[in-house]
Amino acid sequence: MKSNKFLITLRTILSTVLVVMIGCTGVVFAVLYIDTFKFDSKEAVTAISVGLISVLCVMTVTFYNNKKNFIYKLFFVIVSLLSITLISLYFLKISGFLQKFDSVQKFRNYIQSFGGFAIIIFILIQFLQVVILPIPSFITVGAGVLLFGVFWGAIYSCIGIISGSLVAFYVGRNLGVKVAVWLIGESNLNKGLSLIKGKDKIALTFMFLFPFFPDDLLCFVAGITSISSKFFISMIFVTRIISVFASSYSVNNSLIPYNTWWGIILWVVFFIITVLLSVLISKKGNKIENLFNKLKT
Repeated sequence: MKSNKFLITLRTILSTVLVVMIGCTGVVFAVLYIDTFKFDSKEAVTAISVGLISVLCVMTVTFYNNKKNFIYKLFFVIVSLLSITLISLYFLKISGFLQKFDSVQKFRNYIQSFGGFAIIIFILIQFLQVVILPIPSFITVGAGVLLFGVFWGAIYSCIGIISGSLVAFYVGRNLGVKVAVWLIGESNLNKGLSLIKGKDKIALTFMFLFPFFPDDLLCFVAGITSISSKFFISMIFVTRIISVFASSYSVNNSLIPYNTWWGIILWVVFFIITVLLSVLISKKGNKIENLFNKLKT
């Protein structure tokens, strides 16, 4: 009995120390990262950031002590990811790496500096942009258009982005499930997956096809769902090719121009259609997917 109490106390102490260490690391790198910028309200932003991370740490420890297991784990993941993000951003900032990617022109100049290896470097960065790099895709796709033309820029983008999407999917399938089980338990995960089963294919295909969803993150999420690897590979090839070519021609302003009144209206209509289809799929997704399955047979 005493040994059990001792182990529980020791576990509580170690968990608290771990959260505090991760939180302190986040605070240090938040201060360092903010200090790399020059603006008037730097002290206020620093104070708010430090306060926010401290509150998150206190809440994490509190939920652990109150036996709120799921909420504790969720806050632990948030604090950990926040600290990892701040560390990454700080080192990317001081290395000057991020400054090379804050505009299409700078990114283009960076790729051109590699001369004959420019294509390989571009494809590699497009691959990493899906998996780990916090670079907006419109910058990389736009640079590809300027560097290699609309068609070949889209081709090279597709090679890198599709490769990154497949890797992200398999990472989600192998690690994402384990993280989800740790967070909510295997039975709860299975219950959650059962709720979207029957409409996960149509929902994911729709979200990859339309430009208003975080498709890079969805590659990891897709790995947790029940969709097969065969379906994902087929779907990602089709949807990525369509979306990348559409983005390339949009960046080139030859598909739906941003600088005309009718172009702006079309983009607004496109967005409204996306919202309406999202609602339809969330409510009738299983029926739509069953209809497609019947058509295939």
